[in-house]
Amino acid sequence: METKIRAKQKPSLYFSVKQKRKIIDDYLQSGKSKQQIWKEYTGDHKERGKMLKWMRQLGYVEGTVIKKAPSFYMEKKPTASKPVILPLRDEGSFKLQKLQQELNDSHLREQSYLLMIEVAERELKINIRKKLYTK
Repeated sequence: METKIRAKQKPSLYFSVKQKRKIIDDYLQSGKSKQQIWKEYTGDHKERGKMLKWMRQLGYVEGTVIKKAPSFYMEKKPTASKPVILPLRDEGSFKLQKLQQELNDSHLREQSYLLMIEVAERELKINIRKKLYTK
């Protein structure tokens, strides 16, 4: 008969509340990292966030974690230019702005036509504008 070799299984890591408090107090008082304390008490190299979870459960840390965008952690984010912040516009203000732009364009067009007429009258030495008192 063949014997099967099983891989060694790690014992389950269950800690009572008293043990959790002792580990957390040791972490807070010793100045060691969480990984060092975890290795000291469990023999495992990776802590995987258990101590922080315990600290939240037992009231050592208040609040919840707010996850931030990965770009927050970058020291110097390369940017081509500063981002342009556009104001929020509703439909009415957009139409009003468009009408004002059209009014400005028509005013400029009128001024250019008047200037062309003046130049033509001066160069050709004839009256181009309509005379008001014609028969």
